[in-house]
Parts: sequence; structure tokens; C-alpha cells
Amino acid sequence: MNAEDFLHQGINKNSQGDYQGAIASFNSALQINPDFAEVYQNRGNAYFAMGDYQNAIADYHSSIKINPALAAQINFDMSIAYYNQGLTLCEQGDYPKAIENFNSALELNPNFAEAYSNRGNVRYQLKDYQSAIADQNLALRLDPNFIDAYHNRGNARYALADYQEAIADYNRALTINPNYATAYYNRGLVYTSLKEYEKAIADFNQTLKLHPDDVQAYYNRGLVRAILGDYQAAIEDYDHALEQNPYLVLVYGFRANARSQLGDFQGALADCNELLQLHPHLAEGYCDRATAHRSLGNYQEAIADYDRALEINSNLIEAYYGRAIARDALEDFAGAIVDNQKAIQLNPNFSQAYCNLGNARRNLGDERGAIEDYNSALQLNADLIEAYYNRGSTYFVLEDYERAIADYTKAIKINPSTAAFYSDRANARYALEDFQGAIEDYDRAITIDKSVAENWYNRGRSYSLLGDFQQALLDLNQALDLEPHFASAYIVRADIRHNLGDIESAIADFQKAADLYQQEGNTQYYQQIIDIIRKLQQ
Repeated sequence: MNAEDFLHQGINKNSQGDYQGAIASFNSALQINPDFAEVYQNRGNAYFAMGDYQNAIADYHSSIKINPALAAQINFDMSIAYYNQGLTLCEQGDYPKAIENFNSALELNPNFAEAYSNRGNVRYQLKDYQSAIADQNLALRLDPNFIDAYHNRGNARYALADYQEAIADYNRALTINPNYATAYYNRGLVYTSLKEYEKAIADFNQTLKLHPDDVQAYYNRGLVRAILGDYQAAIEDYDHALEQNPYLVLVYGFRANARSQLGDFQGALADCNELLQLHPHLAEGYCDRATAHRSLGNYQEAIADYDRALEINSNLIEAYYGRAIARDALEDFAGAIVDNQKAIQLNPNFSQAYCNLGNARRNLGDERGAIEDYNSALQLNADLIEAYYNRGSTYFVLEDYERAIADYTKAIKINPSTAAFYSDRANARYALEDFQGAIEDYDRAITIDKSVAENWYNRGRSYSLLGDFQQALLDLNQALDLEPHFASAYIVRADIRHNLGDIESAIADFQKAADLYQQEGNTQYYQQIIDIIRKLQQ
């Protein structure tokens, strides 16, 4: 057989899909005639069909070198070979070489819209978003209905936080193909960034309608539902995601957080354990498990996990902050101070850490230092209600009642539905002998929460000091209904009854108070009350 015969044999095998046999025939032809341009061309076609684009390109170049007249015929095939080789390199993560191949494809075929679009995708992977957009623009100029180019340009615009233009691109893609699930998904991500959560959920719903097994759509919908406070629905989404892929480390963390919000701290612990089994060196996983332990009152276990987190990442602010809370609960206030200071060192704008630092200082008796910390917290966040409330409580301890009232008032302005803010402001007004103002605040506190015996007791004392003994008795009766072991309430009621001339009832109340003090082992108060009873009985 001569070279022509082997060429035709190879072409026949190529047409039958026997690419290896075809290459063998072409090799035989080239052994006879090494300058047979058509053989290189057809062997290049066989390599191309096998996905061996590198050898295909080499053969196409050899063919054109021997016979330049074949260039027009071969260049189109060679541009596709460069394009496909670019796609392969992209999948392998070799982005610079992928771009080189797309460039070569475009030199051979400047009207190759797919090559522009995929070069744009590679540039997107390299975070060169402006160049990515430019390539998608070139693709769309060649093909105004190129749906993937709209979608991919939307991705680049989303990465640049150009959210409205990104949405416009996803909309164009969906106008062309209303069943383009990925466009719904990515538009959902943009709506999430814009805090348009209902629209985001609608897009994730549509994604899942088209692709019921889309794991990312499930857990991103779960994240949005968690933001909206619908933690049970979020957990259901995380469940679906983990059923399909039980190795999604972060989703265990998301579900743990949702369970914690619902008070299911044991479930949160279980999720953190799963997470850490999959990724035993994830500092955030130990931090989340520590938070679950802390919520269960397992403070030593929490501290151990915060310690592990910090061994892995010594700059994990959340671990210092959480460990400070656990140490505070164990009354290790000095340790809490150190951890809060470290959190502040890592993030000087961490207002809550300043507030907690103030709490620890106050617990150690450093009220002035605590006030400085609360001041720092409020300079960073003028709406930090805890800082106003705690600073007010600190001023109260220092008997600076006017400032205490001012801070409680600011806390009330931010959140007018917390009973403790009113009752503590009432206590400060009581200390200033503004009994009417105190009664008004106790009224508000009781309206919000009728179950706090101390508020009824304090309002009763205030009425008593204003001479309204009947109203005082009603309040003290209510306090004792709520808390039958409230010795101080019995004593105040006994004083009122004594003043009203009801000696027998007064003695009964004093006796009840004495019995309670005796049960508590408070011999000093017990003896004082017994002495009062003896005087009344004389």
C-alpha cells in the first residue's frame, strides 16, 4: 500500500469512529511520505475527536506549514481545538494557559463568541472582573441572544457589587430561557446581598422547582430564612442539603446556629460534633460547639473548646469574646477582662466587647473603670441598649441616681417594652424620694410583666410612703401571692397594718417574716423581728 492508500484507509476508519485505527493508518502514510499535508490534517481530526487537542493542534500546524493553501480550511478546526483545549485547561485550574488557548482560537477566528465568553469566565476566576465583563460584551456583540454570556456578565457584575446591573443581566438571560435555573439561583444571591429576602427566597424556590437536587439552593434559602428568623424552615432546608451531601461541613455549622436560636443546644452540639469529625482543624467549629456548651451552662467544656479554637487560630475574635462570657459566668472576672481586652485589640470597634469588659470590671468593684468602658461602647454604637442599662446600673451603685435615671431613660427610648428598664428607673426615683415618679414607672413595669413580685412590693412601699395604705396593701398582697417566701413584703405589710391599728394581723405578718428568716438561718434578722413581736404583744 502506498501513502494515498493509507490516507484513505485512515479517513474510512475515522468516519467509523475507530480513531486509534485511523491514527495508525495515518502514521503508516507518514512513514512513506513525511510531507503529506492532508495526512497531518486528517490525523489532527482524529486526535480532535478523541479530545487530544494538543496533538490535534500540532498536526494542524504541520499541515499548514507544508501546504499553506490548507490554512483557510484548517484554521476553523484549529480554532475549535484551541478553544476545547482552553476548556480542558480551565477545568484543570490552569487559567493562564487556558487564556493563551482562547487567545489563539480568537486569532484564528475573531468571530468566535463562545471563545470570548469562556475567556471571560477564566478572567472571572482570576478575579479580573472588568476584563471578564469586556469579554462577555464582545461575545454579546457577536451574538445578542447568547444566554450564557448574559448570565456570566451578571456574575462578574455581582462580584463587583454592581447589583442592579447584575440583576438586569440575569433578567435578560431568563427572558431568553425562563427555565435557566442557575440564573434564578444567582439572582437569588444578589437579592440576598440587597437584603431583598422575599425576592431571594422566590428565586431559590424557582431554582429548586427546576432542579430539585440543587444543594446550594437549599442551604442558601436556609440562610435567608434564618436571617428572617424562620429557624425551623431554615433547618428543614439544611436537612435537605445534608441528605443529598452529608459532607457539607459549613452546613452543619449553619444548622447548629439555627438550632441554637430555637434553644435546641443539644442538637447544636450534635451538629458541631459532625462538623468537627469532618474537619477537625476548623477553629470556627470549636467556637460554635463552645457556644452551645455555654448555652447549656457547661462553662468548663465551653472554655476547653474556645481554647482549642484559639490554638488553631489565635486571632479568632469570637473565641476570645465567647470565652470571656464563659469566664464571667464562672466568676473569673479577671480572666473575662483579659479576653475582652484581646477581642478589642483585634477589633477596636467591637462595642459589645467594651460593654462586657465594663460588666467584668463592675463585678470586680471597679465601677469607674466600668463606666469608662460603657462610654467607649456607646461612642462606637450609640444604640447599644445594654451599655446604657449597665451604665445606669453602675451609676445606681455609685448612688448617682440622676445619671442612672438618664441612662435608663435612654434604654427605654430604644426599647420601651422591657419591664426591667422601668423598674430600675423606678428604684432610682425611689432613692431620690420621688415616690410618685417611682409609682408611674412601677406601673409600666407591671403592665409589661405582672409576674415580678419585687415590682408589686416596691410599688406598695411607694404607696405606703405617700400615705396610700390601702393601695399599698393591695400591692403587697399581690407580691406575696407571687412569692410566698418574701420576708421583706411581710415586714412592710406588718408595718402598715400596725399603723392602721390592726395589731393582730401585724403580729401575724411579723411572725411569718421571722419564720422565714429562721428557715434561712438568718439569726440576726430573726431575733430583731421576734423583739418587735414581743413589744407589740405587751
